[in-house]
Amino acid sequence: MDEKSFFVLRHRKAILFISAALCAAGIYCAYHMPSAVFPQTDFPRVVILIDNGVMPADEVMAMITRPVEEAMKNIPGTVNIRSTTGRGSADISVFFDWSTDMERAELYVLG
Repeated sequence: MDEKSFFVLRHRKAILFISAALCAAGIYCAYHMPSAVFPQTDFPRVVILIDNGVMPADEVMAMITRPVEEAMKNIPGTVNIRSTTGRGSADISVFFDWSTDMERAELYVLG
């Protein structure tokens, strides 16, 4: 037998301990590391959901969606407004500048 074999035999407990510790660390990391491909990002956006029963879409657009969009344009920091209107419902997304204080912007939207 050569020197390498004697080294492994002499230090077998330490080698087994290190191997077990590395396996345990790998298992721990597998369950506790985030697995998302992209980082968690909170976009500066407020979504307004409106439900009005069975009102036709063109009436919802004229009576609800357009006035709400016009009111949201005046909020400081507003960059873009997108809306979807359907039968009896409207979904309005108000996008803000990244430097906008979102707590204040949400209060403006609620007011």
